[in-house]
Amino acid sequence: MKRKKWSEVEEQTLLSKYSELLRSGTLAKLKTREKKFKPVAEHVNAVHHLRDPASFPFKWSWRDVSIKVQNMRHQYLGVKQKIRLSPHHFNWKDGPNHWENFLKYKEVFGDVQLLESPKPAKLGFEIDSDDEEEEEDDEDNDNDNDNDDGDGDEEEEEEVSKVRRVGSVVELREAVVKREERRREREFRREKGEAERERKRREAEFRRERRREWSEDRVVEWEERQLRWARRELEKRVRLERELEAERRWRKRVEEKMEEEEMEWRQRMVGMQVEHEKQMMQMHVEACQNQMQVLGIMARLLCQFFGSGTDGLGAALGTLPPQVLHHAAGLGDVKPDANSPSEFI
Repeated sequence: MKRKKWSEVEEQTLLSKYSELLRSGTLAKLKTREKKFKPVAEHVNAVHHLRDPASFPFKWSWRDVSIKVQNMRHQYLGVKQKIRLSPHHFNWKDGPNHWENFLKYKEVFGDVQLLESPKPAKLGFEIDSDDEEEEEDDEDNDNDNDNDDGDGDEEEEEEVSKVRRVGSVVELREAVVKREERRREREFRREKGEAERERKRREAEFRRERRREWSEDRVVEWEERQLRWARRELEKRVRLERELEAERRWRKRVEEKMEEEEMEWRQRMVGMQVEHEKQMMQMHVEACQNQMQVLGIMARLLCQFFGSGTDGLGAALGTLPPQVLHHAAGLGDVKPDANSPSEFI
């Protein structure tokens, strides 16, 4: 069975909730361990397990919280043993390097006096046996429905004696591993920082050397290159402006020429229209003249065939206006026009 393991974040939540209940005076009113630790367990589960089961897979019972409090007590003693400089002096600032919640535990539960450490060989044997006992205790957590009464202190002392043998060594081992990991991480960061500082120092030194080597002649040469480049850019700009101006003039000439050609075309069209109207009027006049000539000829022929004005035809002709008879008589003396049709002659 996989052994349950508390994360440091869950430990911190446990300590914060326990401290809150302690300051409010709630814990002093509760007489049994179940009543004391059940609100803490529910709070830790609500903050971590229920929100993120993947990262926090374990659901803690009030017994787990009670055992964890005892384990943290031995973990605190193990870290305190490591930071002891002399029998009565400790390097408290180094405590969080071994256990992140070291000072938080001290703030909640107060300082704990150091005890004699058990022998390593015996501890190594008892760790294995007590691990099995702790796993069996974990299996019974969810099925335990009994309520503690005033005899809970005796049971708590038994669990304390059981956990004391395991907690100190296990937590000390974990603390040693974590401390070694933090030490290696600090050394890695320190080496990385030194390498970065060395790189920056070399880059700064290289730039200083380059600036010293940048002589006055090179500065003048650089300025001349910049001047030549500016002159070429100015010439390009002037040439481009000239080309644009020439193109604008050419387009203007083309537009003016197109306008002139359009005016000439309009004038030619107007002249052709006037000439066409004149020709139509001339043709109309000529048609009228031809008709009058035909009428004159017909009147003259009638006069010749039917005699003078003594007969009926003459009487009829006598009724015509004098202008028509005069014009008809006059036309009779006029020779036909060469342009007149031959069938009318």
